Amino acid sequence: MNGGRKVGNRLNVREVLSKYAQRSKGFVVERLDHFDDEENAWKQAVIQDTRTAPVPDIVSFRVDFSDWLRRLPRRDRRIAESLALGNRTRDVAKRFDVSAGRISQLRRELSRSWRAFVGDESRAGEAAATA
Repeated sequence: MNGGRKVGNRLNVREVLSKYAQRSKGFVVERLDHFDDEENAWKQAVIQDTRTAPVPDIVSFRVDFSDWLRRLPRRDRRIAESLALGNRTRDVAKRFDVSAGRISQLRRELSRSWRAFVGDESRAGEAAATA
């Protein structure tokens, strides 16, 4: 850009960030983050394929996930969010100054907690047996 004007911009229908491609193919590129007033920080939104998942399932997941996170201690909530964003175990461990083994344990504990929260007791029991 030069003074707010686009310079040398080709009309490329294969470039997802191109307004031309978005108009031509009928899709929109949106931000995946939003401001979390409670944490006073930016938080990545949970991504789900809305083309195949029923809308009630998407809404239910978003509400349930937020409710479940609020029930966790602050540190565990921040670790769960970091893991949900796809961060590697060792990166999360370094960020929170704990061992990678402890993050792996927490991942299993969080998984059991989530399954129990949503009423998937049979899978929560399976997870407990393999931990």
